[in-house]
Amino acid sequence: MRSTFPALDGGLAEARTATWPAERLRRLRTAATRTREALLALGPVPAVTTVKLVTFPYPTIYAFSGGALSPAPFVMMTNQMQVVQFDHQGQRRTLLFNPTDYVRSKAATFYAELTKRFGHFLSEKVIPSYFGTVTEQLERLGLTPADVDYIAFDHLHVQDLRGWLAGPDPIFPRAKLIVHRAEWETTRDLHPMNAVWYVPHGVDGIGDDRLELIDGDVLLGPGVAILSTPGHTLGNMSLVVVTPKGPFVVSENGVSAESYAPEQSRIPGVRTHAERMGAEVVLNGNTREGSLEQYSSMVVEKLVAGPAYDAQEFPAFCPSSELTSSIFAPGLGPTYTYRPADVGTLRQTRPS
Repeated sequence: MRSTFPALDGGLAEARTATWPAERLRRLRTAATRTREALLALGPVPAVTTVKLVTFPYPTIYAFSGGALSPAPFVMMTNQMQVVQFDHQGQRRTLLFNPTDYVRSKAATFYAELTKRFGHFLSEKVIPSYFGTVTEQLERLGLTPADVDYIAFDHLHVQDLRGWLAGPDPIFPRAKLIVHRAEWETTRDLHPMNAVWYVPHGVDGIGDDRLELIDGDVLLGPGVAILSTPGHTLGNMSLVVVTPKGPFVVSENGVSAESYAPEQSRIPGVRTHAERMGAEVVLNGNTREGSLEQYSSMVVEKLVAGPAYDAQEFPAFCPSSELTSSIFAPGLGPTYTYRPADVGTLRQTRPS
């Protein structure tokens, strides 16, 4: 099954063929700069906006790979969704990036166990903040599920796609799932050490006709691309969106912009941890499938994004699950939060 999207020619794929991790990282640095230049040359995406879905707890020890010093066992993070419209094969297309079904996501083994530990009331009513479901947010934007051509996720942790794509009457009747081949295959055949982060049977019943399997880096259209950024999972990928203020990058390799600029962090312990380890980035470290690859992928994301338009010391990085200030996590709020600029006007793209 071949993707309808062309490969993105910036040299990243060739750089990844280097045998040794250190040499691979050196080559990826050069290729990331070329990739940024190539994307900028194509101009901005026609339309994009970012909306919040839900704020939820996440273990502090994972968020900054054990570097944050706090008695609070959890940070708070907010799931965000990008609604991107781009031109592909002469037509305007609509992509939802990270449209998490947060009701079904609670069945992921890790969060199901948390609910048992803290009880339904705390887990469902007190700790989370809800901003609106995916379909509610689409309605606020003047769109419907029938307008959606594609959905995609940086990776498939805690995702349940059955309501979106499976069965005779899915919520998104036309949409295809853009997913890295490695991510799809590993999600369908989980290793026991990974299974805790997934919804049991969360991709069951999704036919091949609903898939857009990709390998490597692809250009969706002028102003928008998906990069292969393995490490957090084997098939992890990152969204790049070009705006008039420059590109921004979305993934969950890091939980905040300061994950990519730890020397600027005011969270106790993070800067010291990075200095002690000689690290220029701090991983979102709940998995160990490929930490060296995740580190290199974060460097690629940082270089492709470039500096934030309003804070040059931080990259233009927008986490799909973003560190959020909360009374439940004292001292663990972000030093800086990147806010992607809205571009253009979203319009209905369903067939007439």
